[in-house]
Amino acid sequence: MYAAIMFVFISGNMFSSLNSAKAEISKTQALNPFNLLFPPTGLTFITDPNNSSPVDITWSSSGAGVTYRWKFGAPTISSVILDLPSNSNGTATALTVTPAVVDGILAGLGLNPGDSVSGQWAVWAYEGTDSLKSIQTFNITFKRKIVLNQFSLVSPPSGITLVTSPENSAPVNIIWRNSSAGAQYKWKFGAPDLNSVLLSIPSNNSGTDTVLTVTPAVVDGILAGFGLNPGDSVSGQWAVYSFNGSDSLKSTETFNITFRRSNLSPFGLLFPPTGLTFVAEPNNNTPVDINWNKSADGVTYKWKFGAPQVTNNTILDLPSNNNGADTVLTVTPAAVDGILAGLGLNPGDSVSGEWAVWAYLNGDSLKSTETFAITFRRDNQNSISQIGTGVPDDFSISQNYPNPFNPTTKINFGIPVSGQVNLTIYDISGKEVAVLVNEVKTAGSYSVSFNGVNLSSGIYFYRISVNANGKSFAETKKMNLIK
Repeated sequence: MYAAIMFVFISGNMFSSLNSAKAEISKTQALNPFNLLFPPTGLTFITDPNNSSPVDITWSSSGAGVTYRWKFGAPTISSVILDLPSNSNGTATALTVTPAVVDGILAGLGLNPGDSVSGQWAVWAYEGTDSLKSIQTFNITFKRKIVLNQFSLVSPPSGITLVTSPENSAPVNIIWRNSSAGAQYKWKFGAPDLNSVLLSIPSNNSGTDTVLTVTPAVVDGILAGFGLNPGDSVSGQWAVYSFNGSDSLKSTETFNITFRRSNLSPFGLLFPPTGLTFVAEPNNNTPVDINWNKSADGVTYKWKFGAPQVTNNTILDLPSNNNGADTVLTVTPAAVDGILAGLGLNPGDSVSGEWAVWAYLNGDSLKSTETFAITFRRDNQNSISQIGTGVPDDFSISQNYPNPFNPTTKINFGIPVSGQVNLTIYDISGKEVAVLVNEVKTAGSYSVSFNGVNLSSGIYFYRISVNANGKSFAETKKMNLIK
């Protein structure tokens, strides 16, 4: 009897436990696995502030009475950025959005037009306190569309003629207004109008700038490729197109332009050779001819010097002889000395740079094919003279006399054979302050006069070096300038 009662008791507990288990199983099975449907994985969703067309994000049902939330995370779903209930207060298996609404959300996240964010999306089903994630996790990229706005052209103005030349590398900027942040641009030229496009070139910075920089030299090469000879021209129209990837928009204006190849022919420089040092002397009126080749008939020329470069820092700009009509510019050391003095150079000072020649004809200009290096040095008012007619037996250099001196002194030296002689003055720090001799001298004895009028009091050194027929000689001495 006791055993039977125990059995019944135990059996009752078992039935109670089984019923609870069944209820628990029934509760967990209310959320059934479900699939994502649309959009497919890997899609790029382009947002557009002006597009309110509905787009449905859909998935299969998880069960009756279930609510859903659509979630997006970047770079993965584990970092959720967006968490939205589905339609009908979360009861539908769809979330309807518009490109305009999504664009506003992305803007709120700090994305600019043209920017994108890539990540993953999935859906969570909820029933009571239980939740279940969709079987799949889909990849998606949201990209803000660049909205193109009307824009205008700025320069060059309509109707201009651009003269091209193979030697003209001066930059020319074609400029227009901004269409939209993130837009890209292409400049187009067509002849006789834009219906027949001949050139289509992206703007600077891989098409992102509102400027296209060209040079007459580059354009000249393009025109030559079209079969245009020097002097020929082509007239047409140009405009700019903005792009956002899928859409394009033309500038509000279309400007007329003519490209004309210059009649000027390339020409070279002749004399003086590159690297020469021109010594300017106030009392030397010996004519020196700077000359170059002819470019074309009826051309005028200008000789230009710049330091350190002639193209971006022209210091001297002189017409050639015969009011610019000749291929020669005649100067004298005395005239050049006056010019250098006017530029602020003291006796003994020098300036190094470049010179070239420009040819001009009917509004066209062309630079010489070469650019030569040159140094202009004002004579330091030192003189050198040969002493006697005898030839010394050995190399020598004397102590300057007087020493100390103010402001002039003499230095004597002798060379037994002809050779290259360099006699240079240095200050106590080793800086070169004057070059008294730097030329080939014949065998003999010489006296050099040095004027230190532009130097301050102090100790200086003079050094001679000679290279003559395999023989060499060098010596340094000290002198003292007291004012």
